[in-house]
Amino acid sequence: MLKPRSPLQIKKSVIFALVLREARSRFGDRRMGATWTLIEPICHLLILSVLFSLIRGRTVAGIDFPVFVLVGLAPFLLFRNIAMRLMNSPKENRALFAYKQIKPLDTFVARVLVEFCISASAYAILVFGFAWYGFDMSIKSPIEWMLTILLGVLFSFGLGMLFSLIAHAMPSSNLFLRMMFFPLYFISGVLIPAAYLPQAMLPLLLLNPFLHLLELIRAEIFPHYVPVDGVSLHYVIAFTLVLLFVSLGTYRVRRLHLISTKNG
Repeated sequence: MLKPRSPLQIKKSVIFALVLREARSRFGDRRMGATWTLIEPICHLLILSVLFSLIRGRTVAGIDFPVFVLVGLAPFLLFRNIAMRLMNSPKENRALFAYKQIKPLDTFVARVLVEFCISASAYAILVFGFAWYGFDMSIKSPIEWMLTILLGVLFSFGLGMLFSLIAHAMPSSNLFLRMMFFPLYFISGVLIPAAYLPQAMLPLLLLNPFLHLLELIRAEIFPHYVPVDGVSLHYVIAFTLVLLFVSLGTYRVRRLHLISTKNG
């Protein structure tokens, strides 16, 4: 006779199975899937390093440019990929919702876990390679750095869930939501410190939580890096809480539509 399981045990089993399914779908049939996760930041880094070294020199804000870019680029790609992967999650997993134990929220959580593990592995390999090559890859405040990364993951989770609900209600918005990340790439301080951005536009640019996150991450890694005035951890926390409230509230209202309609 099977032993009865609690709802929490069932939920853990569901998410674990979804994580395995997601990982297999990413890498099982496409061997280049895992390789591209590592190649993408390397290509970004090589191209940008060569380009900016010719234009500005080999350092920025007193930091080796490849290290500076990697420290900002890796978390930005993680946050972007989480939001983008979550946007299509209900549509790509709709067949699984025939099982009453599986909810759209479970697929969101599974994709975040898989994306985080992939990006963490790629970043660890890159850090090891940089350190072997001779760059200083030490972290000034490792605990604060990890907490800020987790805050960014939580923010991206709420953003991706909201994008998913918008794309489900208005399928034509899918392309627009994806294109939003193109300007964010340049105004979030991925390539240059926020202090190098136009000062007249800085109050407007500081509305962007990604800019705060990347500035905080660099300040927690580099000993002498000073974030631009206006960068605030409390702002990101407040923005994330509001975003999660809106996303989870909207999900609560729309969850049955995600399961039952063809757009989901």
